[in-house]
Amino acid sequence: MDIIGGMDTAARDFKYAVRTLRRSPGFVAVAALTLALGIGANTAIFSLLDQILLRLLPVQNPHQLVPSRRTTRCSRGCFAASRST
Repeated sequence: MDIIGGMDTAARDFKYAVRTLRRSPGFVAVAALTLALGIGANTAIFSLLDQILLRLLPVQNPHQLVPSRRTTRCSRGCFAASRST
């Protein structure tokens, strides 16, 4: 297949797709809304994670920060009610 024949086939496929989508405007609206919501949600989540995890903190020496973690040791479970017997 040469380039001209491929362009002709692509143009016919595009015209067929437009004709088919004109027959079902409800499907086009739902598909466009779904794509818009998906792209918007993806952008919002990435922006949030970019600000929280990927960018450096606005401190003078961010490489000197040490992460801390809170640990709890419970012998009978953390939520067990203590009763005196």
